[in-house]
Amino acid sequence: MLTEQIMLQETQDRWLIGSRPLLSKYALCQDVWMDVAMKLFAVALVSCVSMADAWKWAIAFSLGMAVLVATCQPYMEPQVTQLQSLSCFCLALASVAFVYDWDWLARLTLVTPMLLMLWQVRCPDCTEALAERLFQELQSELPKLQRGEHCELLVQQIRF
Repeated sequence: MLTEQIMLQETQDRWLIGSRPLLSKYALCQDVWMDVAMKLFAVALVSCVSMADAWKWAIAFSLGMAVLVATCQPYMEPQVTQLQSLSCFCLALASVAFVYDWDWLARLTLVTPMLLMLWQVRCPDCTEALAERLFQELQSELPKLQRGEHCELLVQQIRF
């Protein structure tokens, strides 16, 4: 993770400089395939609307994507992975709710991702972000470490 971030920051290749925002949202640069998978998921949902049993396909695609995101965990921040997976799961539940006219379930599926976001606001920090901050702090202290001097780092996790 950190090695790839350093390589992206130090590169002179224009293609990599241009794709830095896309590549930096994933834990590993090789996980950029998730962007393609999410676009294919959106196309599959839109294309299945005209089918007679569209709700079954919507449930299958949504559950499949929820499981894929939850198991692969491609995003740099775990909060994004959790929210993406839960949103796909809620989309599957919303399909069931619309078929059976369960208004309460449809409303619950709309509120659930927002509740997760509110829960995540309590502790917006993750170990990956902490590692990144430690690395940034060490970069400024690198000359001292190379001379063999003692240095002290003070980095805390953010909690509300």
